[in-house]
Amino acid sequence: MGKNAEQRQVAMTSMDETDVEIRFDGYWYWISSPTNCDYEITGKYLFFSPNQERLIEIAANEILHNGFHKAKVNSRLIGSNTEYVLCLYYKDDSRKHELAARARKDYPDVKYRYWKSDKDTLSGEYSQEFLAKLNHETRSRFTAQKQLFEFAGSEDQASIKKRHKLK
Repeated sequence: MGKNAEQRQVAMTSMDETDVEIRFDGYWYWISSPTNCDYEITGKYLFFSPNQERLIEIAANEILHNGFHKAKVNSRLIGSNTEYVLCLYYKDDSRKHELAARARKDYPDVKYRYWKSDKDTLSGEYSQEFLAKLNHETRSRFTAQKQLFEFAGSEDQASIKKRHKLK
């Protein structure tokens, strides 16, 4: 992890959101609730901003105060993209209007892009705005068909979801 990422990690660890866990996997900052969700996640609501810390703050707020349980924010930009993405996970798109209203009121400094299903992500469906800022090789990796694998962890038997590109 580079010096800037280490500094961000320290800054996030010292955030006041003590009930939210923030983990870094080398690319994503994962923000999660201490309680397990009682629904199956099938997609995410998307927020975009050039301010990564702001997206992490929004994720923590949604988890602590609005019934969400899991989110992630990318740690670095790809291609010529200038905005980070917050993926706020949920079971369906039933909260899109509620989030739109809250985004207008509480998060006017970020772009809210509604719902994207995991099925669309696994099918390689991304916005033309995002894809246009990638080189051909990177764009091909994003738009390739993917498959979801589940592995059981040895210590706690937790299920881990991993996206893997099909050959």
